[in-house]
Amino acid sequence: MDFYERLSLRGVLWAHLHDLHGNAFQAFFDDLMSLCFPGFLDVRTHGNLGDIASDGLDLHDGKLYACYAPEAVDAGATIRKFKSDLAGAIEKRSGQFTIFVFVHNDVRGVHPEISESLAEARTAHSGISFEVMGMRHFRDLLGRQDSQDVEALLRTQLPMQQHSVAVGLQEMEELLADLASLRLADVFSPSIETVSVHKLRYSELTEDTQAELRDGMRHSTMISDYYQRRIDITERDDVAARFHTEYLDAVRNRLEPEDVLLRLREFLAGNRTRSMPMYRAQTAVLAYFFESCDIFENAPTGWEPTMGVIAS
Repeated sequence: MDFYERLSLRGVLWAHLHDLHGNAFQAFFDDLMSLCFPGFLDVRTHGNLGDIASDGLDLHDGKLYACYAPEAVDAGATIRKFKSDLAGAIEKRSGQFTIFVFVHNDVRGVHPEISESLAEARTAHSGISFEVMGMRHFRDLLGRQDSQDVEALLRTQLPMQQHSVAVGLQEMEELLADLASLRLADVFSPSIETVSVHKLRYSELTEDTQAELRDGMRHSTMISDYYQRRIDITERDDVAARFHTEYLDAVRNRLEPEDVLLRLREFLAGNRTRSMPMYRAQTAVLAYFFESCDIFENAPTGWEPTMGVIAS
């Protein structure tokens, strides 16, 4: 899929998953995994055997998948289901998996109490790794597939027009809203240590854009604190990896540095900027990932800007 197909996928997938539960969700998950992972085995029930404590196995990665997709989210019922599935997998599938993946249909993300149960399970079962899989993981998996296969899976065509894509990363909405509500004067301006002026110069971005990013870096401490407070401790690294992947794709397509940054802004928030505070919030997030070297290359050791040359 190309960049704008991946952006348009977000809204289509959300709408598709929103009312998908029970056996319908299980069928969707089986089809998605079979498309994305050749080693995936969709385990169907059989008579008195049931599914032998598994909704799917990936023989290559050693992952066992357990799906839970109720019509109405109930944290207590979900925790009981998780514990029951885990106990059954350990009893009936011992030696067949090293990673237990709990798959859910909640488009808002995993409930805090479920996250606590996962943390407890990690402590109780040190030989098993645990993962949660939901909408944002489906989105990223499908984004690496051919658009025709994705349309067949979702049973609808993806909107192709660039101007129709206004959906950003759902997991970034809360952070962007927090940043947009701040006045720049209220934010402490720390010294920039992770990335030097050399990287800004080496990026070949214009002087105005470099100044915007430098100003946006004032928010980096707040963004770091935000991710420290997140329930899903993998969220920051997941987002950073997606930014890095989109950056590399833009570079492979030989985009100019300014167009690379524009594409990353669209990846973050769609192609619609609602207000100047939101624009500044987006810039702060881009500056954060620029500073952490997830986007754009750092200047090589010993590199110095050419004297008298000003980026234009």
